[in-house]
Amino acid sequence: MALSPEDPLTEFVALLKAEGRRGVLGLDCGRGADGLRFVQSGIHFTGVDRSEENIHAARARGLEASVAAAGTLPFADSAFPSVWAVDALAGLPPEEWDDVVRELGRVAAPGAPIAVVLPEPDVPESDLSEQVLSEQRAGFTVLRSPA
Repeated sequence: MALSPEDPLTEFVALLKAEGRRGVLGLDCGRGADGLRFVQSGIHFTGVDRSEENIHAARARGLEASVAAAGTLPFADSAFPSVWAVDALAGLPPEEWDDVVRELGRVAAPGAPIAVVLPEPDVPESDLSEQVLSEQRAGFTVLRSPA
C-alpha cells in the first residue's frame, strides 16, 4: 500500500483498519488536527508534542495529549498498536534521526506500522535504524517495529 503525498493519513487509517489496529500515538501532534481525523475514523488517538500551547489546544479539542520530546517518550515498551510520526524528523539534525526512530520502535507494539516522512527520501535504510524494517513510499515511509 502506497502512502500518497496528497493524503497519507486516510491511507494510514485504512491500513490500521485492515490490520485491526484501534489506536495510534501521534508524535508532534500540534494542535490536534490529525488527531481529530483519527478519532473521527474510529481510531483512539494519544498525542505528544514539545509545545505546551499545542497540547492545551489539542486537549481543548477533547484529545488525549501530553508534553513530550520525540527522543524520550513517557510510555512503556510496546504501548501503541501504531504510530503516526510524519513530522517527527522534520527540523531535527540527521544525527538525531536514529535515536528518534529507535524510540518509536520501542513504544510501538511488535510489527506495528510507524508512519514517518524522511526529510531526504533517499536516505539508505541502514542509516535509519537496525531495529526497524522499512518500505519506502514516495517520501512517506511505513516502518515496522520488530516482530
